[in-house]
Amino acid sequence: MHHPRTGRLVRGEPVDAAGAYADSVGYAAVVLVHGGDVFYESGNVTKPYKLHSVRKPMLSALYGIHVARGEIGLDATLAELGVDDSVPPGLTEAEKTATVRTLLQGRSAVYHRAAAEDQSMRDSRPERGSHEPGEFFYYNNWGFNAAGTIFRQETGLDIFEAFAEEIAEPVGMEDFDPDACFYHFQRNYSDHPAYHFRMSARD
Repeated sequence: MHHPRTGRLVRGEPVDAAGAYADSVGYAAVVLVHGGDVFYESGNVTKPYKLHSVRKPMLSALYGIHVARGEIGLDATLAELGVDDSVPPGLTEAEKTATVRTLLQGRSAVYHRAAAEDQSMRDSRPERGSHEPGEFFYYNNWGFNAAGTIFRQETGLDIFEAFAEEIAEPVGMEDFDPDACFYHFQRNYSDHPAYHFRMSARD
């Protein structure tokens, strides 16, 4: 079978094993690329699927662009940016010393409830006030979601439209549509929504 964009699909034992593994764990679509050549694909590779944890590095890539432009300061604190959470209990003064950098690193030490948390995240969340910002890593949806709020606040841009213009189009993504992406609010947990990308396997 030849791939329409590269003219070839390389097969062999390692590729077949990778495909068999993908099938066994139930991936909806898989694309394997090396040196710009697609050598394996399976499933509907053009359909945009909802991303989960991969949404965070997508936002981080946008941050890199706007930090380089001087539009966002990584060492700005939540207090300086006026970022809080109106859902009780709000942030403590200590939590407001967390910086944009620590939000992106998962080291903010803000252990507030968050949108798009699963039960395992809720169960493993440290106690409020148990760490200082910057000293402890915890995979923290509150921090990642608040980083999305700060990006929109400081740049005046929608996350998905900015990604389309500044990343998807320049690198040649074929299926990305900002209108297929969405913000997920859980206002009984937090003011800050999760930002859910939809992206195809080939993109």
